[in-house]
Amino acid sequence: MQVNELLNKAATLLGENVSVPANASDERMVRLVNALGVAYMQLVTEYAPLEQKETITVQNGEYDLSSLSKKFFDAVKLVRSDGEKERFRVRNGKLFAADGTYTLFYCYAPSSYPAIGGTIEVSSRVSLDLLARGVAAEYALESMMYEEASLFEKRYKEGLANVLSSRKELRLPCGRWI
Repeated sequence: MQVNELLNKAATLLGENVSVPANASDERMVRLVNALGVAYMQLVTEYAPLEQKETITVQNGEYDLSSLSKKFFDAVKLVRSDGEKERFRVRNGKLFAADGTYTLFYCYAPSSYPAIGGTIEVSSRVSLDLLARGVAAEYALESMMYEEASLFEKRYKEGLANVLSSRKELRLPCGRWI
C-alpha cells in the first residue's frame, strides 16, 4: 500500500486541504505521518498481524529466532512434517522444542516505519479506506478534535471487526421459557 495515497485519503476524510508531495515538512503533514505510524503499528501488532511461515530445524532443543527471514514478533504454531502441532515455548529470542525439522508459523514486525513516498505491508483484508479512517482518528486525537476522533475511531473499529471476523453472523436458536 502506498503511503502517499493513504495520507491523501486520510487528509480528504479530515477535510484538510493538504496534498502529500514527496518531501513534505508542513506541521500538519508531520502530524499526519505520526498518526499513520501509530495507527499502522497498532494494526499490525493487535488486529491484523503480518504472518509468515518458514521451515526451521531445532537442534539441542532450541532455535535462534534472529535467523528468521523476517523480524520475529510472535509465534503462532509449530507444525511437524506429518502435520501435527508440536509444543514449544519462546523466551529471550529463542524457540525451545524437541529436536527436528518443523514449519514455524509466526507474526513479524514491519521492516520499516511508514515514511512519505514509501510503501507499507498490511494484510490483504485491510483496505486503503479502512486504514485511512484509523489514521484520521489518530490525527484528530492529536489535534484535540475529540468528537471527530471518536467518530473516526468508532468507524475504524467497526470496519476492522467486519473485515477481520471469521463469521459474519451468529444465529442462536430461540429458546422458550415456562
